[in-house]
Amino acid sequence: MITLRERIELMRQGILRGGVIPKLEERGFIVSNWKRPVSLEDMELRDDRWSAFYSRFTSWETYYRSEPLYLYFNTFYGDVHEKAHRFCFVEYLLPFKSKRIPLKLVGTFSRLNLMGGGYIWKRREVLDLSEPDGTVVEIELKYAELHSLVTAEGLVLVGEDGKKDT
Repeated sequence: MITLRERIELMRQGILRGGVIPKLEERGFIVSNWKRPVSLEDMELRDDRWSAFYSRFTSWETYYRSEPLYLYFNTFYGDVHEKAHRFCFVEYLLPFKSKRIPLKLVGTFSRLNLMGGGYIWKRREVLDLSEPDGTVVEIELKYAELHSLVTAEGLVLVGEDGKKDT
């Protein structure tokens, strides 16, 4: 049996996969190999134990246009009501595990504490999915603004070989 929360998540994913993600891909966003990790904030306290807030249908796919900024559609987090399927969250992620970022960026990005320990940096925004074209424009503008801030501060990814990736 599918719960109301799961139905709403599936509706959000349908809107994203049918209307928003294809338009983002047309504009140069691609699926990344790096996936958003599960965090402590993805859990809730139920009956004196921690349970997953996400559902069995949750997708952890992330997208990017330019490193080091990634994009994740958080479809499991949010209200459960009649029109809740029209709203979800988008997270703009910096995949630097347990690394400090310049103080100028603290506040713009906040910590996302991970289940296995450590943290990465995120910025969460509410998306109104009722108009996919407007949603895409909103995502692109915020992505460009955040990417500009991140690159102005000189943040780049460091690969497994220790060399900087740009």
